[in-house]
Amino acid sequence: MKKNKIRIIVLILAMALLVGLTSCSTSKTSTSTTATSTSGNTVNIINFAFTPPTITVNIGTTVTWTNNDSTTHHVASDTEVFDSGNMSQNATYSFTFNNAGTFPYHCTIHTYMKGTVVVH
Repeated sequence: MKKNKIRIIVLILAMALLVGLTSCSTSKTSTSTTATSTSGNTVNIINFAFTPPTITVNIGTTVTWTNNDSTTHHVASDTEVFDSGNMSQNATYSFTFNNAGTFPYHCTIHTYMKGTVVVH
């Protein structure tokens, strides 16, 4: 009886993990973390995600994206304001935000990867 309960628990945990990993690429909603600073903001590309997914900065701030994945990524503004081109592993791309607004962006290679820069 105990062995069956343990097997069921392990099966449930494995299914939950699989659903969690699958939802990373198909989920339409996500929890976001916001960072605010006046200088030197970094967005890390890790595990096929922008971390943090939302960053809030002041006008005139330079944001730097760093590709910490082993595959190529490409950071592009949804409204064509900035574009990194292809970024190999450990590559960085920086852009200075001189205008207020909300700037959604994505990876053109992995289109489910999305982020936002909010500029005040």
